[in-house]
Amino acid sequence: MKHDSEYHECHNKLRLREFSKLKYGDPRGFLARLRKFQEENSLALGNSPCEVRNLRTNLLKPERERRDAALFCVGLSELMNCEVRFATVEDQDYDFVASSQEADAGSLPKFCPVQLKEVVPSHLNANASIERVLKMLTKYVDSQDLVVAIKFNKAAHFNPVTLEVPAELQLRGIWVYGSIAADQSEWAIWGNFIDRKPVTAGLRYGYPSS
Repeated sequence: MKHDSEYHECHNKLRLREFSKLKYGDPRGFLARLRKFQEENSLALGNSPCEVRNLRTNLLKPERERRDAALFCVGLSELMNCEVRFATVEDQDYDFVASSQEADAGSLPKFCPVQLKEVVPSHLNANASIERVLKMLTKYVDSQDLVVAIKFNKAAHFNPVTLEVPAELQLRGIWVYGSIAADQSEWAIWGNFIDRKPVTAGLRYGYPSS
């Protein structure tokens, strides 16, 4: 047991060192630039296939993941009342690393690996649901430092009060976020569903415009 503890401590130190070397981006700035690009190229995008407009092609998957990571970090920033930035990674068991830092002078940044999941629209999978996503998470049996951010991207009612998280999940956090406006100008975030008292009322936040 002592050797296991020492191994995990050493592993965590190495991981934090790796996280500290990543380049973290401003989620609000990224989203504002993306929105500006979409507005300036609305005619060309309007004539593009639906998969291209929604970043659903394999070529555009990295951009979609960056957009989803940024949207989650903006919501988390509002909820935590501190700046949360993100750095995407490749060939890992998570999609990006979130970095937060308190406003107090001298405070150290905190890092957290985040895995992105999505409840996709009905036209992609009519049976998609948060419950199905949670069931798939049971493979993460020893990921106590991992946060899972689930994007609710379906035209259906989501009741966070009745959401049941499998007891065997060993995760740092489970959050749900999604658009609550047809034009995606307003979003909301719920969680942490690993906590005993998650924010089930949902915190509303706007899509950054500048």
